[in-house]
Parts: sequence; C-alpha cells; structure tokens
Amino acid sequence: MIWTDYFTLIKVLPGRIVTPRFGTLDFSDPSLSVEKLKALFEDDFPYLQITPLGMEALYPVPPLAKLPSKRMETLTPARRIVKRKA
Repeated sequence: MIWTDYFTLIKVLPGRIVTPRFGTLDFSDPSLSVEKLKALFEDDFPYLQITPLGMEALYPVPPLAKLPSKRMETLTPARRIVKRKA
C-alpha cells in the first residue's frame, strides 16, 4: 500500500522528518506504514493532510438508514381581528 494515495505532505518537502510519536521517519519512502501515518494524522501532525481517497478508505461513513418521512406542517395561528374604535 502506497501511503501517498492516502496522505500528502504540506509545508515541507519529502525527506526525513522527526515526529513526536515515532522518531525520525523518511517521507520519501513509498513503503511507509499507512497505520503510522494515520496515527500521526489523528495526533494532529502539522505536515500531513488526508486525501479524499484516504478519507473514504480510512474513515468510511456508514450509509444512513432510511427513516420514515414525517412531514411537519407549520401552521400559523389564526389572528383575531381587532376592531378599532373610530
């Protein structure tokens, strides 16, 4: 699995970067573990950005269950006519 399909580097060039969780990682290596990068992303690592494909693959959204449709009619209350004295 190539990690560049799921994440992109921002603000830095690919190369060795010291990370707080895993020490020095070489981001020019295409065989970096996607699980490590996912953990860094979840720790708000400032140089990783997730791609749309990564969002679909790593954080799938379950389909919404179809709920019965309940239409709410909003009725305005009838106003009472007030006659003014002339």
